[in-house]
Amino acid sequence: MSKKPQTAASGSAPREAASIDRVPDEIYDTVVHAILDRALDPGTKLPEDVFCNHYGVSRTIVRVAIQRLQQDRLVDVQPYKGCFVVVPDLKEARDIIAARKAIEPFIINCLVDVATDKDLAALAAHVDAEDSAYHRNDQREALRLSGQFHILLSDLSGNGVLGVYIRNLICRSALVIATYSDVTACCKAHDHRRLVELLMARDASDAVKQMERHLDDIEHDLLQDKKTEEKPSLETVLVKYSKSANPTTPRKPVVVHG
Repeated sequence: MSKKPQTAASGSAPREAASIDRVPDEIYDTVVHAILDRALDPGTKLPEDVFCNHYGVSRTIVRVAIQRLQQDRLVDVQPYKGCFVVVPDLKEARDIIAARKAIEPFIINCLVDVATDKDLAALAAHVDAEDSAYHRNDQREALRLSGQFHILLSDLSGNGVLGVYIRNLICRSALVIATYSDVTACCKAHDHRRLVELLMARDASDAVKQMERHLDDIEHDLLQDKKTEEKPSLETVLVKYSKSANPTTPRKPVVVHG
């Protein structure tokens, strides 16, 4: 009796072993890029079977990528509910900005010494692209380029260790922006342009201060006066929505005749 050929996922052709090994990285990179581009908003459900069918792999392979995304605080796996893009709370949002404040001024200080003229020209061209996106009102592209500018700064500094952290923080910042604000409240191209000008002048002190001001502005625009919303108690809800003008007066129970 011949055996029925097995496939990794119904409706999908099986992959070669070497190709399968690369799938978790591909899934991870795809989700990260989609978050940066605002294609995946906070709270979006990421069903495992969709990944399985798209990549032609088993749930075991998909879960390797999901575990990595979860470790990097990009997705939240909820028992019996599934996998969702993280919705950062206010404390997490503030912690992300605080981490960027600790790292990015140091990166700028490094760049003053190591950036070549070619590097600075690349930064200037990137800011031009940001400016163009803002002027044609392409907010999604503006946000993507804004985040990429900070990643580019990190890449050009030559510190690969910090680069890993910055990529994660910028991606999580995109989730913070999507949760608490919009593109117009975040990075401005003119701030980035001023930073590039100071780097070109090799002015370390003012360049670091510019980055610090820039991050302060981001924090102010995103999180100023944001307070955790307190959910009303049941008693408060009953007082507000009850038809009785005097909620303290006992009401006759409703009798249901069946």
